[in-house]
Amino acid sequence: MMTLIVPIAASNAEYEHKLPQPFRLDDEGTMFCVKAIAGLPLQDIDDIYFVILREHDERYMLSEQLSLQFRRKNLSRAHVTILKQPTNSQAETVARAIEENNITGMVLIKDADCYFTTDEILPQNGVAIYPLEDLPIVDPQHKSYVAVDDMFYVTNIIEKRVVSHFFSAGGYCFEDALEFCRYYERLKEYSPLYLSHIIYAMLLDKKIFRPILIEDYQDWGMMHLNS
Repeated sequence: MMTLIVPIAASNAEYEHKLPQPFRLDDEGTMFCVKAIAGLPLQDIDDIYFVILREHDERYMLSEQLSLQFRRKNLSRAHVTILKQPTNSQAETVARAIEENNITGMVLIKDADCYFTTDEILPQNGVAIYPLEDLPIVDPQHKSYVAVDDMFYVTNIIEKRVVSHFFSAGGYCFEDALEFCRYYERLKEYSPLYLSHIIYAMLLDKKIFRPILIEDYQDWGMMHLNS
């Protein structure tokens, strides 16, 4: 069983007067957050949860709009989870989604501010990676970087420091959702807390992560999309 979680519960003062970027439409009328998952092997995913804030839902009727998007894209296993309060981190958003939906087994977390394609997601811990030199426009200070050894294991992941020519492409696999929550509980007082910190803590505990080489990467963060 594999569950896809798309966390979009960030709070931002500008969202009081402007629709959050991930919920805006591309030229074909598709929400960017929905387009963000289109390159994944959705046939292998059991359930999809888009996690949003109640204040955004009430202000912009997002759950209704997302339901229309799901019907348009034939995403019959997609759901909306509405959080009452903003979270302090993407990791907290994911942990709350897991708890509220009683999710078990493997989880795939996908950022809403980028797109990539991959043919297969294996049932193991993993990080989607992409080579920095293949980006036409580079914004290196806003990325996390992933070191990979000769045996194709992830050996390090770190925020904002270029320790490798591979950067994290916005896809994260955790083989055990409950184990993810245990590590989140251990690190939740850390601020700012990134998913890379969860992965790094697991690496220190000798947990194995494999890199996921992806293609067709598009960085909507360069367009100031917020996840």
